[in-house]
Amino acid sequence: MTGSSTFTLALTGDISVKSAQDLLGRLKEAISEHSAIALDTKDVTQADVTTVQTLLAARAKAQALGKTLTFKGPPGAKLQSVLEGAGLLNDGQPAAGFWTAHI
Repeated sequence: MTGSSTFTLALTGDISVKSAQDLLGRLKEAISEHSAIALDTKDVTQADVTTVQTLLAARAKAQALGKTLTFKGPPGAKLQSVLEGAGLLNDGQPAAGFWTAHI
């Protein structure tokens, strides 16, 4: 496990339901090996609600282990579109800050 530095996990291509198992595996590995993970989603070409659910579950797991999972920058355009379409960026949504706060 690394010290206090933040590990960047670059997610690229299709991270929708078609590749959910791969995404989950990559997230599990990053969480097990690092105390702070920043997601880079600028090069994501496909995302869906499964992506959102997987990222929220990974965030919860990281928090339960005393670790952090954040975004390196704003969500990429494809993920942003899914978040907007599902209304997940509205201030009333419990996880809205997860999607909008980034390092």
